[in-house]
Amino acid sequence: MKQSGILLHLSSLATDYGIGDLGTAAYRFCDYLKENSHSFWQILPLNHCGYGNSPYNPISAFAYNKFLISPDMLAEKSYLSRAELQAAKLPHTSSVDYEAVYRIKGQLLDLAAERMLKDIDVEEYIRENAWHLKPYLAFTMLSQKMHSSEWYLWPHEIRHYSDKLYDELYQENKLEMRKTAVLQKVFEEQFTRLKAYMTESGVSLIGDLPLYLSYESSEVWAHQDLFDLDESGRRLSVAGVPPDAFSESGQLWGNPIYLWDRIQDSGFEIFIRRFRHVMRHFDLIRLDHFIGYVNYWKINCMNGIVPDSAINGAWVRALPEAFFDTLLSEFLIDKFIAEDLGILNSDVCEVRDRYGFPGMIILQFCFEESVPDALNFPSDRFIYTGTHDNSTTRGWWDSLPENSPSRLNLAVFCKRFMPEFGLPNQENIHDILREVARISGCNRYIIPMQDILGLDDEARMNIPGTALGNWQWRL
Repeated sequence: MKQSGILLHLSSLATDYGIGDLGTAAYRFCDYLKENSHSFWQILPLNHCGYGNSPYNPISAFAYNKFLISPDMLAEKSYLSRAELQAAKLPHTSSVDYEAVYRIKGQLLDLAAERMLKDIDVEEYIRENAWHLKPYLAFTMLSQKMHSSEWYLWPHEIRHYSDKLYDELYQENKLEMRKTAVLQKVFEEQFTRLKAYMTESGVSLIGDLPLYLSYESSEVWAHQDLFDLDESGRRLSVAGVPPDAFSESGQLWGNPIYLWDRIQDSGFEIFIRRFRHVMRHFDLIRLDHFIGYVNYWKINCMNGIVPDSAINGAWVRALPEAFFDTLLSEFLIDKFIAEDLGILNSDVCEVRDRYGFPGMIILQFCFEESVPDALNFPSDRFIYTGTHDNSTTRGWWDSLPENSPSRLNLAVFCKRFMPEFGLPNQENIHDILREVARISGCNRYIIPMQDILGLDDEARMNIPGTALGNWQWRL
């Protein structure tokens, strides 16, 4: 039986506070999914965002984005007044004004956090989550004190995490660190409540686990021995990808490279802990940049200086057999989706198929070379019109030359299999690609909300390879 779903990040929901959240709008969207017989809601990572507000460049692999907390739900518990909510409201616009959200909603959350500490035993929560939470609390506190998250430039005595450093910081900054912790606890409580509602509604939640971490993150700071860094913390190599379908010049991400041998020596602990953390709340997890678990594009940094381009890198094999054997000894294969986009060599495909990870098909890539045999696409694949990294379907169509192979091949496909739609054009292209996904051989298809609404590239979520100006679109 075919199952469908919609890709829409929480931040894109319409609320009164400038950014989507875990409150009423999320419940209404769940109702919309149920009413329209959708089985899945797919979202982007929920981590504390790093540079450029990117959820794929997280400040922590574990800590959540506090700005997705619902102020209205805090008011229901009397932690905020109606007057305070009213004063914090922001205009309803089609994009997130992150500067305003961080300033105005940040003040509101800070006010609520101080009040919550009178009722909530956050010490127990810190103890239960000490492995990742204590480094995060220390890192964010030091970043605030140093007016910078560039930990590799901090004084030597705070350049490495230790329990002793945490205890000293906690004694000196107990209120601020407890407020940070209580907001993490409240996020989890609101998220757990929403997930229970989704389960009751028969809607499964698909999450996303970024492969790499931000250089300026609590985990890199606390576990420097697991990354390709020199003694002073400078990057010896960084992650990215060579030229591909998303970027002609490749993408220089700048994330530090994992030292897979050392991670294996730990039993892949940092990864297994991450998966345990997210699996508490999600039904399925998209393995971001699946290719990187098999082989990764390594760009060397001469003398600790990151180059200007990703072109001069090299493919290096990771430890996929050892890692996936460990991962799948604890989690079932049907909990994962392999984001196997980009440059797929035979090794990546062999590993994916040997373990049975369902891959992804992006319809915007399917018509350039020929008329695809979409009705016979593999049934286990998840098929999409596009992802957060693509143009919207209408934007994609508008960017194609009149005589492009994609336009011509799609017209042939429509005549052959979907004559009732007529020839594709700007007005119907989103409906056509959605129908191609529906009639394809794939048992599960996911449509970005922008393609449900037929929006152009003003609603695009992300342009790969660009650090700023992304992740802003809202309903």
